[in-house]
Amino acid sequence: MPAKDDPITNTERHTVVEATRPLVGTTRPRLVVVSGMLLGLQMDLGDAPIVVGRASDCAIAIPHPSVSRNHCRFWREDGAFWIEDLGSTNHTYLNGVQVTRAQLRDGDQIGVGGNAIKFFVGASLDATYHAELIDLAIYDSLTGFFNRRHFCAVLDEELAKTADGAPLSVLIVDLDLFKQINDRHGHPVGDQVLATVARVMRERTPGEFVIGRLGGEEFAVLLPGQLREAAANLAETLRAAVAAHPVEAAGLALPITVSIGVAQADAHERSRGHLLKLADDQLYRAKQEGRNRVCVAA
Repeated sequence: MPAKDDPITNTERHTVVEATRPLVGTTRPRLVVVSGMLLGLQMDLGDAPIVVGRASDCAIAIPHPSVSRNHCRFWREDGAFWIEDLGSTNHTYLNGVQVTRAQLRDGDQIGVGGNAIKFFVGASLDATYHAELIDLAIYDSLTGFFNRRHFCAVLDEELAKTADGAPLSVLIVDLDLFKQINDRHGHPVGDQVLATVARVMRERTPGEFVIGRLGGEEFAVLLPGQLREAAANLAETLRAAVAAHPVEAAGLALPITVSIGVAQADAHERSRGHLLKLADDQLYRAKQEGRNRVCVAA
């Protein structure tokens, strides 16, 4: 076991996988966040300790005041896996019981602030069940994008990471005249249009950026590390790609366009509400100016 007063370092590159990656068939020990800010995060347990805490250099960084900077850690010792509280303010809980140090068993649940982390070894039914629940909690079933709740949680996390003023931009994408499509052709066709637009967006958006469905016909794209100029370029790429892909439905080729609002996080006001309002204001301007266009916050 590492000495408790050792500096906390992450010398091993931990593997993080998406919630949709199946747990069935794996024999690797794994931590799965089943509730809280990082819902759906999965991390393989290797030889190096994994530290959970509010500090940005923790392997599992949870930027929430209920979590101490270095809250607890997991490690392997003599073939077994252990957890140790690191003197946290709100303590660490194992299956509802406060612990200082304890050995872990398959299916154990660890409480860290308002977050719950499950420990799995092998392909237990419990792991599969939780993976399915996580998918339902995180993803929009029609498009496969993050749902509004989880997209906002990821946005909050990225804003906290870039509190020093590092660039971060967001797009809000809204289908033009979508109500008319539903009214004229029915909701099944409307769903087909949404799925087609989602596919085009996924194909044209680099993998390091996050896409969410905010609701109805409105989507958002989160671009960490990107200035508004780069965000505007991506927005124009998406706008043009959607316009070039009419949807074949009900024996018709339905022309589809989108309007997009672009904003960069303000250096002094880095709240989610402020950033989304900036982008939404530009989306409104794009609609007012004739639709099928990109508008960028100054």
